[in-house]
Amino acid sequence: MQNGENPRSTSGLEKFNIFNIALFDDSNVLGFLEDALTCVPSHGRPVIVVSNEPTFARRILPTLRLTLGDLGLDGRSLEPEEFATLLRPHLARIGAAGTLLVDMRWLMNMVQGNGNIRTWGQMAESLAKDMGLTVISRYDRELLIEEQVQAAFRAHRQFLARSGLYDNPYWIPDDLRLAPWGEQMSFLLGRVVPDYANVSFFMRDDRFAAHGADPEWVAKPRGMTIGQRKSDVWQIYCFGQLRVYRNGRERIEWKLKGGAPKKTRTLFAYLLTCGEKGAHADRIAELLWPDDTIEDGKRARLHHTIAMLRKTLGHGDSVLRSGDFYRLNPPEGSWIDITSFEQLCRRGLSLVKRGQRKEALQIYHTAERLYAGDLFEDIPLEYVESDQEDWCLPRRVWLREMAIKLQRDMSVLLREDGNLREALDHCTKALALDPTSESANIEAMRVFHAQGRPDTVARQYRQYRKAVEAMDASPEGSEVQALFRALTRV
Repeated sequence: MQNGENPRSTSGLEKFNIFNIALFDDSNVLGFLEDALTCVPSHGRPVIVVSNEPTFARRILPTLRLTLGDLGLDGRSLEPEEFATLLRPHLARIGAAGTLLVDMRWLMNMVQGNGNIRTWGQMAESLAKDMGLTVISRYDRELLIEEQVQAAFRAHRQFLARSGLYDNPYWIPDDLRLAPWGEQMSFLLGRVVPDYANVSFFMRDDRFAAHGADPEWVAKPRGMTIGQRKSDVWQIYCFGQLRVYRNGRERIEWKLKGGAPKKTRTLFAYLLTCGEKGAHADRIAELLWPDDTIEDGKRARLHHTIAMLRKTLGHGDSVLRSGDFYRLNPPEGSWIDITSFEQLCRRGLSLVKRGQRKEALQIYHTAERLYAGDLFEDIPLEYVESDQEDWCLPRRVWLREMAIKLQRDMSVLLREDGNLREALDHCTKALALDPTSESANIEAMRVFHAQGRPDTVARQYRQYRKAVEAMDASPEGSEVQALFRALTRV
């Protein structure tokens, strides 16, 4: 590194001597990755590149190139022990600790981005500590969504760029993630100001005193540790059947003895949509027992259902109460498919507008895998179409329209690239969601026209008109009619 560069690029790095690095690569900038790698302390030592892209490996000329499958990164879940076991023989082959450069595009196959990045950060930290590796996680800037960038800030000690290697001032060890604010702030201050490293600003006897806005003064039950729930993250799938997994593996079962699974599942979904503000007990009771006129009976049923939901989720503080309000309390690092789906759709559209069609299709395919059906598809209709509160249907319709637009946009890109068969597949998926969709019918007719099938264009138009009439929808769209006439004009 040259004299005069930002001193933060070296501040504290020798002290930690552990390199768990994130690199946000810009493949559109010539030499970005190559220049950045010259700034790492292990430069000049063996390099193992883990990627399925031959062109990516050629940019580095590594000592050894492995595919994602070689280390178990091509599956649907991230397995830390399997990864380490598969890596060790390859490290033995090169005979020296060096750099492990991992292409993070495997995240596209494991879309629970923030949870997997968190787990990967723990793995990278362990590899750096136990094996002496410099672990560089290379993220493609064009394929990242907001929640993944946020997760990377928590997962990696350092950031790498062409200008140097920089300490991440926001990184804290995993065992401090759920510690009191005082302990976290002491650690972070020590990273920024070396003089304060290892200085305790709060006595351990003060752990349960009030620390600003953090409710650590509430005495915890004997035996409960601060980080007890840190590994018990939830992966919440709202599209199609409502599914919740602990740590990506253990699926939560709604059917418990003494419970009413439909009401328990509905309560979870409802509280999920209410977010941090939670829901008033009376509104929950009206949703679940609208015909019960005895208020005391409703409250008793509600308390039982809340207790069953806590038992289902496996932890007493998974649902919190504040006065007459209840709210979900997901473990730190939990993931929900709706957020990722919306961010992926927006990211894909942005890439299309910038002319990056290949990257946009990659993003769109990831979003497509998430949409497994309507929002909360298995919640009973009596709760979805509640007279008391329209808490589900508007969002369900909005997300379905987003899914239709996603399929239509994928078809447009594929059709314009000449992939007509794949384009038609996406049109079919869009029309299965809504046969009266004007945009999907227009795109289907364009695909049939590109295939040279005028009779099929006419049949698609007739099917559209029939669907509109059957659903008593608004009159057929003028754009659909105008396009049909233009495509069938002799």
